[in-house]
Amino acid sequence: MQNVPGGGSLNLANVTANTAPADGSHIALINSAAALEPTLGNIEARFETRRLRWVGNMNRDGVGCAAWTASGISTWDDVLKKGARFGGVGAAGTSSQHSFFLRRVLNAPIQVITGYRGSNEVNLALQRGEVDVTCGLFVSSMRGPYRQDYEAGKLRMVMQFGEVAEPYFKDAVSIYGFVTSEEDREATEFVFGQAEISRPLALPPATPVAIVETLRRAFDRAVKDQEMLAEAAKSMLELNAVSGEETEKEFAAYASVSPKVVERVLAAIRP
Repeated sequence: MQNVPGGGSLNLANVTANTAPADGSHIALINSAAALEPTLGNIEARFETRRLRWVGNMNRDGVGCAAWTASGISTWDDVLKKGARFGGVGAAGTSSQHSFFLRRVLNAPIQVITGYRGSNEVNLALQRGEVDVTCGLFVSSMRGPYRQDYEAGKLRMVMQFGEVAEPYFKDAVSIYGFVTSEEDREATEFVFGQAEISRPLALPPATPVAIVETLRRAFDRAVKDQEMLAEAAKSMLELNAVSGEETEKEFAAYASVSPKVVERVLAAIRP
């Protein structure tokens, strides 16, 4: 197990595509937003999304933004009335992109503070009072490392991004209730629809087909393994796995969106 920080997993995607061994020994857990940076023209993304070999996605996950309630922010109305500081990682990270989207598309009074080297640093920034809210928080994160603070009321979900409301996010409002134009809705579906792919597993492009297929079938069996599911349940994690083939199709669809949608997305999520 090796952590590769930087760029909301953009660095990891570059390593996977260009220097990692293509023998099945390197399997990368890549943020879905970083995986689509080539589609958005990011010159720092030195790979092609469709050439990465996708093993599967452990969980199709809901995502949203949460406030540290000690800041005085606990609802989306509080954000609109008082303004808020949103903490994020690099430009390719969901925490940053989702925050900029809210500021640009919904005209929310948000200051986005980026540069944190990961979600743990953002969480510490919340507790230190450096920022008030952070985005890119998945259901699995809120049930896992953030559960204690969430259930104690220290963290409150203020906004969620799924077209279908996520019960675990309680009364957090949905972005789809605020998007009015068709152009903005298309951009919303691109940014937040692919976020539900969450954390797919990828192999280097040159990985032999036989190895890709072996790992895909192993993945399919693993996510149905009763012992693993029982361990996940102990941590209150519910797995909604997606196969490698389906993950590949979803990325191909997002990577093929029209230039018009790409232009609107870029205007919404970039610093």
